[in-house]
Amino acid sequence: MNTRQMRYFLAVAETLHFRRAAESLHMSQPPLSQQIAAFEEELGVALFVRDRRSVALTEAGESLLKDVRRILADMDTAQRRAVDTGLGRVGRLRVGFIGPAIDGPLGPDLKAFGESHPGITLELSEKSTPELVERVQGKRLDAAVVRLSGPGPDGLEHRVYHRETYVLAVPEGHRLAGEAAIEPRMLDDEPLIMFPRALNPMLHDQWTALLSGAGARLRVAQEVLTKHATVALVAAGLGVSPVPRSTADTGRRDVAFVPFAGATPELEFHLVTRPGPHGPALAAFLDHLLRK
Repeated sequence: MNTRQMRYFLAVAETLHFRRAAESLHMSQPPLSQQIAAFEEELGVALFVRDRRSVALTEAGESLLKDVRRILADMDTAQRRAVDTGLGRVGRLRVGFIGPAIDGPLGPDLKAFGESHPGITLELSEKSTPELVERVQGKRLDAAVVRLSGPGPDGLEHRVYHRETYVLAVPEGHRLAGEAAIEPRMLDDEPLIMFPRALNPMLHDQWTALLSGAGARLRVAQEVLTKHATVALVAAGLGVSPVPRSTADTGRRDVAFVPFAGATPELEFHLVTRPGPHGPALAAFLDHLLRK
């Protein structure tokens, strides 16, 4: 039994009329009748009862009709699924991220990707950069958005996903809140709220070099891990802090965000994956995040 025989049989079984079935198959009636007769001979059972006025299904034909409908439907579904998978329309991706990335561009990017690729399921997990790198290397994640310093991790591809500059978060009413721009020297001996150096040594050292180069003494009053905690401590009047520009979108009324004058260190998020070639779903995801 092959698909051509099943489709010929289905056309006759659903119309119970050889001429109309032949027309639906874009063929003449005699070849169709011959194909059905050969099919019955191959099976060794009659599928139709024929006379000059009507065509009816035998018991064997009724039984076969149910199975043929299911088989052909399953084949059509399998074909569509294979095509959709091959074109990156369906699939499952395991994506990791660090917290600051979801507060920035990653959230809107994930939403837009979900809307444009509804057949791809995203399994998301938030971890630290070392944990995410290890999981991508161990094939437990397909991709991750991390913060890198120095050379990239062994055995992985890494590309810049997002880069942004910094602004200074100061409490409302602070002496620097009304400034048009902040010169690094203005932060001399100012209590700073900073991220721990271990979180991103290169970026931390860039800030230290910028301030010391401007003659500003570095006085770290508090160390915190997240932007949310940083802004909350600034609002409480415990210090000022350089924060990524996107943090200004939090809309807090008790904190002012003042731009820096001149160049400052930049925050970079990197997208890490195992070396390609990548599957269609992952390729579509990477293209979506990196095409900006």
